[in-house]
Amino acid sequence: MAHQNIAILGATGNIGQELAKQISLKDAPYLGKNENPTNIIAMAGRGGFVLKQGGIEIQNDPGLIAELQGIDRKLASNGQPRTAFKNWLKGQPGYQEGQAKDLFDKIVKLGLIDDVVFVDLTADDLTEVHQQIIEAKGSIVTANKIPVAQSSWEVFQTLTRLRRKYAFSCSVMAGSGAVPYLQKCFDLKDEVLSIEGCFSGTLGKLCNLLHEGKITFSEAIRQLKAAGDTEPDARDDLSGMDVARKIVVLARAAGYKVDLQNVVVAPFIPEGFEDLAASRCNPEEFMEKCSVLNEIMADKFREVKGRGMTLKYVATLKIEDGVPKLTVGLREEELNSPLGSLKGNANKVLIYTDTDSDIPWDLGSGGSGIKRTAKNVRGDLRDIQISIAA
Repeated sequence: MAHQNIAILGATGNIGQELAKQISLKDAPYLGKNENPTNIIAMAGRGGFVLKQGGIEIQNDPGLIAELQGIDRKLASNGQPRTAFKNWLKGQPGYQEGQAKDLFDKIVKLGLIDDVVFVDLTADDLTEVHQQIIEAKGSIVTANKIPVAQSSWEVFQTLTRLRRKYAFSCSVMAGSGAVPYLQKCFDLKDEVLSIEGCFSGTLGKLCNLLHEGKITFSEAIRQLKAAGDTEPDARDDLSGMDVARKIVVLARAAGYKVDLQNVVVAPFIPEGFEDLAASRCNPEEFMEKCSVLNEIMADKFREVKGRGMTLKYVATLKIEDGVPKLTVGLREEELNSPLGSLKGNANKVLIYTDTDSDIPWDLGSGGSGIKRTAKNVRGDLRDIQISIAA
């Protein structure tokens, strides 16, 4: 029985914890369910990591993982830092302080680079680490958009040249399939004419709450933050930059040479409120001050609703005279349209190509849920394992 050994970067985060739990319940070696089980040999959090070649014992204890997850969820709901899983990791024998680069160096030194798949579930700029792994002929599965969207075009090509070594489908729509579809279009020379979609579950929920009009903008932000639906600083969602990265990922997967600077971004928060920008106040102060937007946002959604329409936060790619144009921002949608009818934190992408120029390729997903992302990361791991075995 050959194991697929993995090293999880961002193991103490929401998706990292969920991935460990799913492996412990469905795929760990001790279960005997799979001919080639997944074996977690390294787990890295912010500031340190544990590496154990035979496998880290927590993958054999789904109850412990669930307990730590529960504590962290409760802490987050009370506005406190999530420390349970971090503290568990720090308490493990062999814990070492260091960063992702240090874990990579140790794996190389031990001669394990050919036997380990790195799983990047962070939101950090690990572009250089990704490059080093690929240059060392290692493998990566990533849900981290930054190395894919913010690297140079040349680095992006280097990272993604061998798809059996670098899987980045989970960087958009929790890995529901948009990236592989666009890669297939590129391979078949089926030119992508346009892409449009809603790619933020957080902003999707926010739009729906404001359309309903039962709570204010500030109350909606607090509700989403308490539920763990926003980033620790809610402005990371409201800035629109996360959505901008996603449209860049999709455009690049389709073969377009674009970067983040090519995206025209209209933030969710209207202009004229520079005092709420990240450089002017901290996240807690923003939560206190954002009530000044209540009437403005209520009026905006009320006016659109009165005309039988709704607002959605939409990313688009359109080809104009052979040049890709990318935009991100609030857009009016008919209530029964593919994007206007989205509920909850659902995502959707519509893609027109040379072949599908009259009716788009239409992919919907339940949004960027933690469980869904972890499941699709496992799917990417399985695809890498199959391609290497072949």
